[in-house]
Amino acid sequence: MRSPGTALRTRVLHVLILFFLALLMLTARLGYIQLVRGGELGERAQVLRTREISIHPKRGAIRDIHGRELAISVDVDSLYAVPAEVVDPQVAASSLAPIVGLAEEDLVERLSRATSFVWIQRKMSTDMSAAVRELDLQGFHWTRESERYYPKGDLAGQLLGFAGIDNQGLEGVEFTYDDVLRGEGGSIVVEFDADGRQIPRATYSHFPATPGHDIYLTIDEVLQYVAEKALARVVEEQDARGGVVVLMEPATGRVLAMASSPGFDPNRWAEFEPSLWRNPIISSPDHPGSVFKPITAAAAIDAGVVNGDTRFHDPGHIRVPGATIRNWDLGSLGDTDFRTAFAKSANVIFVKVAQNLGMDRFYNYLRDFGFASPTGIALPGEADSIIPEQSGARPVDLAVMSFGQTLAVTPLQLASGMSAIANGGELMLPRIVDGVSRDGIFEPTGPEVLRRVISEQAAAQVRDLMVYTVEEGTAAPASIPGYVVGGKTGTAQKTVDGRVSTEDFISTFVGFAPALEPAVLCFVAVDEPKEDRFGSVVAAPIFKEVVAEALRHLDVPPDRPEEVRPQASEVTSEATDEDEESEAVPVPDVRGLDLKEALDLLGEQSLEGAPTDEGERVAEQFPSPGTLLEPGSTVIIYPEMIAGDDVAPDHVTVPNVSGKGLRSAAEILGEANLRMEVSGSGLIVRQEPRAGTTVPEGTLVRLELEVPED
Repeated sequence: MRSPGTALRTRVLHVLILFFLALLMLTARLGYIQLVRGGELGERAQVLRTREISIHPKRGAIRDIHGRELAISVDVDSLYAVPAEVVDPQVAASSLAPIVGLAEEDLVERLSRATSFVWIQRKMSTDMSAAVRELDLQGFHWTRESERYYPKGDLAGQLLGFAGIDNQGLEGVEFTYDDVLRGEGGSIVVEFDADGRQIPRATYSHFPATPGHDIYLTIDEVLQYVAEKALARVVEEQDARGGVVVLMEPATGRVLAMASSPGFDPNRWAEFEPSLWRNPIISSPDHPGSVFKPITAAAAIDAGVVNGDTRFHDPGHIRVPGATIRNWDLGSLGDTDFRTAFAKSANVIFVKVAQNLGMDRFYNYLRDFGFASPTGIALPGEADSIIPEQSGARPVDLAVMSFGQTLAVTPLQLASGMSAIANGGELMLPRIVDGVSRDGIFEPTGPEVLRRVISEQAAAQVRDLMVYTVEEGTAAPASIPGYVVGGKTGTAQKTVDGRVSTEDFISTFVGFAPALEPAVLCFVAVDEPKEDRFGSVVAAPIFKEVVAEALRHLDVPPDRPEEVRPQASEVTSEATDEDEESEAVPVPDVRGLDLKEALDLLGEQSLEGAPTDEGERVAEQFPSPGTLLEPGSTVIIYPEMIAGDDVAPDHVTVPNVSGKGLRSAAEILGEANLRMEVSGSGLIVRQEPRAGTTVPEGTLVRLELEVPED
């Protein structure tokens, strides 16, 4: 029998053994957790303790061909809350609700969630942000986000499109080039305790976002403004449904202006009907009408079927299987040549020309001119044309397609096809982007020839026919003093509910100038004008206004200089009072003046000032000072930007680099975020814009250098 002491020692030993075994197991478990699963569990704990807040990158700017800002991104305040830090959700919600425009019940629900982060209001206006900051509420925090801003309002709205709340492009150029403009996102990582409160001096990591790249469009802001203004005026005068203007550079395929009415303001895109977001120039095919006749003529001339001297007999009507076709004026030309038939837009003669060309060759030229497929322009939502399948096409289809009925094409397809005639026979890819600026390096997008459509000789003959049409035919209202203009009018019947309407028309005009080497081509269409319906009355005046301004803006020299008014220095003092009233006047320099002073000064010169935006002082003007204009002409004024209710873009003052060398000027302008264009060598003697002018960042400063005489 063991003694009590022995039994006690045994029990103690057993306890110690069990204790050491338990300690060994705990140590092994701890080692397993620490050494084997330590990394995994640490990461899980980090995830549970931290909250990652995404930072949207600053979208690249969209600029016009000269660097003027059309779409920019600015930093604005966004408000979020940590619910665990909010003392009384009900009190906080009642204070915040009327400021941020949310229902009080909604805010209470958000502030009561079992989460460490909740958005309250993103991308707030300056006034809203200031009002919330005055409340000084506990548990609410701020972060800066990037918001899209369109400083020109509705200018080129359907072309630019817009970006959504999460920095994603949703329409237009914003959508097509989203991967270029968007950039790379960043984040902020913050550590919280078990109750969801931010831990002071704990983990806080900031991974900055990488901004997107700037895009330079082929659009010229000045010409875009001119086109939109001219179109809007006629649409209003004619009480029309809308209209479009396409201005192109035929030799390169660059689109210089793309105007449509009605439009929308991308700053307030959600307030407009989605149908207004679409760009009708690429998305709405319709019957072109007689502006399509140059295409038929080009095909027939290139194929050797006809030339300007080919004789025809026009009885005023022609019978084809299924229809009797008459001229638009119900008249007849009798025995005539093709030149006259073209100028008078005789439907009957064009039916005969198409019949001589034949169905197969007609369709081949349709495809070559690009009317059987989208143009391929870098914009979303481009529609295809509507053309009868060749296998099922009837003689009547060929007949009416010859003068632009039955088939339907988009305005851009028509402008692109006509550009091939204007440039000598090559179909160019229409371009809307001139290049991309990546890390300060400009990467241009060059012109692309898709194919040769007709010979240079055939193109020249069609241009001659279109010049004759302006000088002797239906397109006379499109003539521009000093320039040889080629053009063609059109009045297309619309198809309504599947039937060709006898009441609804589209008035059209297409033309180019100067005729020998066209610098610009312009297509105009006005949808359902109420006062007049003929293209010569409705659309041609828009063409004349837009192209005249474009030729002046692009410094295209007149090819009929004898028609241009003499310079002011050439006007003799013996001129009569009547002559003096009609003489051209020089545009005064209004840059740097108060807006009212500028308008008064222009008025003294019998000129009209047209500000493009709100502002107190004039930053730029078009045309430039000294340009001779007819009394009553318009001078476009670009005021300095002012802060509105939301945000204003970054602007800088142009520094004075006069007298400096090129390297010094480059450094000074680079520090001001300005670009430069140089001509000459030596020291800088002139700069434009002038020193002291307030301009948007990225503006192009033109420098003229000369070598000093000594």
